[in-house]
Amino acid sequence: MKLLPLICLTAMLGLTACGPQQNAYQNAAEVPSPDPRAKQLWGDNLEIAKAQAAKNNKLVFVDFTGSDWCPPCMALHDHVLTQKAFLDFAEKNLELVVIDFPKNKPLDEKVELANRALAEQYKIGSFPTVLVLDVDGGVVHREEGFGNKNAQAYTADLKKALNK
Repeated sequence: MKLLPLICLTAMLGLTACGPQQNAYQNAAEVPSPDPRAKQLWGDNLEIAKAQAAKNNKLVFVDFTGSDWCPPCMALHDHVLTQKAFLDFAEKNLELVVIDFPKNKPLDEKVELANRALAEQYKIGSFPTVLVLDVDGGVVHREEGFGNKNAQAYTADLKKALNK
């Protein structure tokens, strides 16, 4: 019976994910090269990120994504979340976590269940959804979709939203 809400959540996310502009990103401009720091700065465990954030006086930036099937998610990742302007800010102010819902690559069953539980907890209804959390998991900032911004504009808006 505990799996029923998770099954319903998965069905809901599958139906609403990526929103109406999903195909707008298929012909996006050439993808910029990622900053080499991206792989080391991004993690996939929220609890570890919250502990690190508490230790380092940072917030936690969480990217709920469909990394291999959601065009706006891929655009946000490629054009913002792996770029120098964003990572310069993140390195000093944020612990970065990706919560992924891929369709074409397998996830460990425990990770998949944990990701679904987090999506339910934070009421994720579409991808991408970005949350900035305090060290206790409280939502400080929420953003849904990809506004087709570059890394500089996205980071400037995030700084303003976080009063940084």
